[in-house]
Amino acid sequence: LPLKGLDNRQVIQIACGDHHSMALTKDGQVLVWGENSHGQLGLRKDHPGSPSAQHVQSLSGIPLAQISAGGDHSFVLSLSGVVFGWGKNSAGQLGLGDTTGLLVSSCKS
Repeated sequence: LPLKGLDNRQVIQIACGDHHSMALTKDGQVLVWGENSHGQLGLRKDHPGSPSAQHVQSLSGIPLAQISAGGDHSFVLSLSGVVFGWGKNSAGQLGLGDTTGLLVSSCKS
């Protein structure tokens, strides 16, 4: 069955965490779905999650090259080499020098 929200989109990469998934489209959009309990979807902090694909608005207009998902966190690599990471950070997995989780996209270059 086709995934809801990915209709007529050319997906070039898929990444999966423990309870969330991500897709990168040919036109550079990141779409996410699943659980958002740690902000791993990159959507607004009060968003509970989604069973269908949602666009990560905070990345609009940024040319993207690659996506990656950990258990409860996510990463995106831009074409210019900037890494964006968000979600659970209890072991410092976001690489920000602390263990504070992030509910909205932020970058580390």
